[in-house]
Amino acid sequence: MGFAVVALVVVANAAGVVGFGLSGPAAQVTTASAAYAVAAGVFLLWVEAPRRVVVGLLVAMAVAATAVRNADPDGPVVALFLIMAFAPLRLPVREAAATAVASALLFNLEQVHSAESPALFVLVTDGGAAFFFLMGWLLRREHEQRQELEATRDAERVAAALAERSRLAREMHDVLAHTLSGLAVHLEGARLLARARHTAPEVVTALDDAHRLARAGLSEARRAVATLRGDELPGPELVPQLVEEHRRAGGSCTLTVSGDPVPLDPDARLAVYRTVQEGLSNIRKHAPDAPAEVTIRWGGSAVVVVVQDHGGAPAGEPASGLTGYGLTGIAERADLLGGRFRATHGADGFRVELAVPVTS
Repeated sequence: MGFAVVALVVVANAAGVVGFGLSGPAAQVTTASAAYAVAAGVFLLWVEAPRRVVVGLLVAMAVAATAVRNADPDGPVVALFLIMAFAPLRLPVREAAATAVASALLFNLEQVHSAESPALFVLVTDGGAAFFFLMGWLLRREHEQRQELEATRDAERVAAALAERSRLAREMHDVLAHTLSGLAVHLEGARLLARARHTAPEVVTALDDAHRLARAGLSEARRAVATLRGDELPGPELVPQLVEEHRRAGGSCTLTVSGDPVPLDPDARLAVYRTVQEGLSNIRKHAPDAPAEVTIRWGGSAVVVVVQDHGGAPAGEPASGLTGYGLTGIAERADLLGGRFRATHGADGFRVELAVPVTS
C-alpha cells in the first residue's frame, strides 16, 4: 500500500504542468521526485530504522516535495500529505508532530512565495496535512491495540496452561506420589520382617527389588510433579546417576562422553535423559546380565546418545510400566525437536540412538 501511494506521488508530479524533463524546471521536478521516491522507499523498507534516521528520511522527503513545488507552483500537494501520514507511524507523537509541523512550514514558505492567494492555499494545505497526520496516528494506535490484544490472549493461554499443569501436579502429588510412598514404606517393612524371620533368600531378593522399584517410581513421580510445576527438567548432567543406578541394580554399565557439552533446549535435555533412562530400563528387563554401554557424543550441530547392550535383548517396547516412557514417546520427542531416533536389534544386542540439534 505504501509503495503504491509513493508511486502515485511520482505519477502526479510527472503529470503536472511542468512534468519530467532533462533541463530547466522539469529537470528539478525529475530530480526531486527521484529523491522523494528513494527516501520514501528506504522509510518503508527499513522498518526498524532508528528515530534519527526516520526523522532524516522524512525531512529529506519534505525538502524534495518543496523542491517540486518550487519548480511547479501548480503541482499537487499529495507528497506533503504522505509525509504527514508517515510521521506518526514510526515516531512518538511529540517527535512526529514536530517533524510534521517543520515539513508543513517548509512547504508553506514555498506556497507563500509562489501562490497568488497564499493564505487560502496554506489553510487548505495545512487542513489536509492535519487530517492525514490524524489518519497516520489512528493507524498506529489500531496496530498497537491489536498487538496488545494478541499479547493479552497469549498471556491468557499461558496462564490457563500453567493452571492446568498445576492442577495435574497437585493430583499426581496427592494420589500417585502418596500411593507410591505408602507402598515403599510397606515393602520396606515386609523386607525387614522377611529378613528377621529368615525367609527364603529368593523372597527377600524379590522384596528388595520391589522396594527399589517402588522408590524409583516415587522419584519419577516427584520428578514429573516438578516438571509440571515448571521446575528445571533433567538433562545430560544426570546421566551418570542413571548409570550408577543401573550398577546398583546389579547391572554392568560403562559411560563414555566425548566432545565439549553445549547448552540444549529444555525439551532436548529431557530427551537425552529419557533415552538413557529408557534404554537402561529396557536392558534390565530383557537382558539383566548383559553388559551395557552408554555413549554421549557432543558435536558441532548435534548431540548423539547411544545405549547399547551386548546380550541379544529382544527388540520391542522397553520396560515402561515404571517410568511410563517407551521408544514411541522418545521417537516423537526426536521428531518434534528436529532430530532423529533409531532403535535396532542385531546379533550383538539391542541399540537405541538419539540425535538432537544443539542450541545455536
